[in-house]
Amino acid sequence: MSNSCPILGPRCELCNCSGSGCQSQFPGLKVEWPELKGVSGLQAKATIENDNPRVTAFIYPEGVYLPSINCCNRVVLYVPADDCPNGPVLNRPIVG
Repeated sequence: MSNSCPILGPRCELCNCSGSGCQSQFPGLKVEWPELKGVSGLQAKATIENDNPRVTAFIYPEGVYLPSINCCNRVVLYVPADDCPNGPVLNRPIVG
């Protein structure tokens, strides 16, 4: 089991939207990935960043507290703490 979480990315670009509410900022690009729930964190990160090159997926172990702010350049992925970053994604990945 790897214990190299969190996998970080760029600084937060603050916005006031999340998920489909951000679609106007990403014309033609995905902003939600419900199909990635249950997929390996590293695989989900690669898929998200391929589908929308303007965002970075951050992988965190379940239970980590993150401030309630929306960042239009990030997608947060939670995986089991004992299998981070390779464990299955536990949340529904969305921009924000």
